[in-house]
Amino acid sequence: MDLRTGALKWSGNELRAQVTKAARGLGYDWGRAKYLGESVLRAERNGLSALTSFLQLTDTLDTGPSRLLHSTLLKGDIVTVDVVDLGIALIDCLPGLDFQTPVAFDVVGFPLFLGILCYGLTGTDRALQIEIDDIECVVQAERILVGRESPFQGLCWLRSCPRRFDDWRLVSRFEVTDTDAETLDHLASRVYAPATEASRLVGAGAGLNDND
Repeated sequence: MDLRTGALKWSGNELRAQVTKAARGLGYDWGRAKYLGESVLRAERNGLSALTSFLQLTDTLDTGPSRLLHSTLLKGDIVTVDVVDLGIALIDCLPGLDFQTPVAFDVVGFPLFLGILCYGLTGTDRALQIEIDDIECVVQAERILVGRESPFQGLCWLRSCPRRFDDWRLVSRFEVTDTDAETLDHLASRVYAPATEASRLVGAGAGLNDND
């Protein structure tokens, strides 16, 4: 815990694991839940408030199958779409999308969106330039370069760009408020298996009779 702020200090592994479990609690399958855990971690490493974005969106996220058509991704869609669905669908279709012609989407949860793209670009040599509210960002594997604090929502333009090789400083420990930690725990608890008499008997601690 940070004694000055009262916030918890989590490692990257702790942050990724808790977000993944919370995403499962929301109803995502394991594949997308893992994607969210990795994406929040990538964005937070680059100084973006993706955890806050994720928690703000928990009541509105669509955890079902993707509703996006490939044609929608090719031309862009000004109508607001689910940010997780959009980000993962863009990455899934990346081999067929060159983004030489910019496409636009109305994005809610922009820091989380950048994290999803960053994780999705892992293992590639591609980079995307993204503009929102006159802010220019470059996203590539492991790296997100943002000129200043990014907004939560706005019209987002995507195009291809050369990779950047600036010297980024990545965050390695993450401040998590008690409230955010409790929210993640609450979401994760939705998929915990209920305790049974048998599980208690083989678990840690005393059994039915404590004769100590």
